[in-house]
Amino acid sequence: MKKSYLTRVVFPLFAWGLAFHSLVIAALFGLFGLPVGVVRAIAAWKDIGLLVLLLVVLVKSISGRGPGVRIAWSDFWIGALVVLATMFFAGENLWLRTNLPITAELLGIRQAVFFMLVYYVGRGMPDLADDDGTMRKIFFLVLVTCVLGILERFLLPPEGLVALGVAAYFQDFLGASAITIGNEYGLPTNYWASLAGHQVRRAGSIYLGGQGFAIPFLLFFPLVTAWVLPRAQRSVWRIIGYSIICVALLLTLTRMTIMVGMLQLLLFVVLRRRPEWAVAGLALATMLFLAAIVLMPGFPMFVLHTLSGQEASTAGHLTDWSNGILAFFGKPWGFGLGTADAAATRSGLEHITGDNLYLTYAVEMGVAGVLLLVLVLGSIMGHALNLLRNGITEAERRMGTAIWLAAIGLAINGMTAVVFNSITLGWLFFWLAGSVVTRSQRVAVPAPAAAPPELRLATVD
Repeated sequence: MKKSYLTRVVFPLFAWGLAFHSLVIAALFGLFGLPVGVVRAIAAWKDIGLLVLLLVVLVKSISGRGPGVRIAWSDFWIGALVVLATMFFAGENLWLRTNLPITAELLGIRQAVFFMLVYYVGRGMPDLADDDGTMRKIFFLVLVTCVLGILERFLLPPEGLVALGVAAYFQDFLGASAITIGNEYGLPTNYWASLAGHQVRRAGSIYLGGQGFAIPFLLFFPLVTAWVLPRAQRSVWRIIGYSIICVALLLTLTRMTIMVGMLQLLLFVVLRRRPEWAVAGLALATMLFLAAIVLMPGFPMFVLHTLSGQEASTAGHLTDWSNGILAFFGKPWGFGLGTADAAATRSGLEHITGDNLYLTYAVEMGVAGVLLLVLVLGSIMGHALNLLRNGITEAERRMGTAIWLAAIGLAINGMTAVVFNSITLGWLFFWLAGSVVTRSQRVAVPAPAAAPPELRLATVD
């Protein structure tokens, strides 16, 4: 089947653009010294691009061209969440008497729901989920970023990052100086992890921070796993590339994401019914763990403090969670967009809660917001599971597997991080999820009497 222009050209360009977005913007602002207004206009490329893509889908729908799709529950849940956020944006200062600045509201709606609109673009691109080329292109993107991350970890000192404009980007462009406190360079503190009192440099790659590099692995790791491992004849170069990706994930030193990656790999092995992979993986993980204990000073105490909840980051999580829970029960209808996590910090407000995806939606948009978020993730998981079980082609089953594992991963990791702060994860996940939902509907045809009416969504030939 001939692939659409969106699948062949637009999606790969967007994927590379989203991945390199932070690095390019940091260099334009901090290294080349372009005016902040000009840089902000350039940074809006993705938002403008999304609106253009939505317009293309709408025009093609009205004209009756494109793939026929049936309305799915996930369409409704995402649409309802967008409508709810729009209502908060339009009337929260009047209803809630919060007097929030417009900058906080704009950041709040953009970080909460705007990127989810790319799901509807994916609905009009079912060939994304039936194209081995999609996974191959993402594999190459991930491999390049991981090689850069490993090299940066060992060859680029903190002074080099400052020279590239990373410190200026976070402090002056994003207004996130609060996350740069604690080091002499003015860099994000998540460039380092404390191992029993020793500050260890994390790999940040093009994402400009250890956690920023780790979070996209919630999507990337199951995608590359589903593309590399199930093949009857495995290329040595693919295995080497996959090993490099695994090493880069470990060098992020982001505990929750690494543990989620191991869980995703275990679930993948169970799905494929290949116990020998489980034995090999367990043996490799055990050897790496023992090697870390022997070779890394302070690693045993790091493990002990992690398991006992004595790490400083754990204490910070608990404070944010307790504040969020108390605020939610005190005002279950919500405090308004931009009152939690990074949106509040960047707007100069004291954030009510953070480090938790569910509490962020609960605090900002109340019970309705967090409930709709859970329904969105649950409905996407259901369609992905259906595609991995009943997909017609191997490519469909691979993509269904990857999105199912990714949805589980971000649902779990969302308990300790607002994972949608990663634009690469949020945008690409919902784009691919939309394609998976359309493909899932085609492999599971309901009874004629229960079939919803068809709509026409578009692809660009």
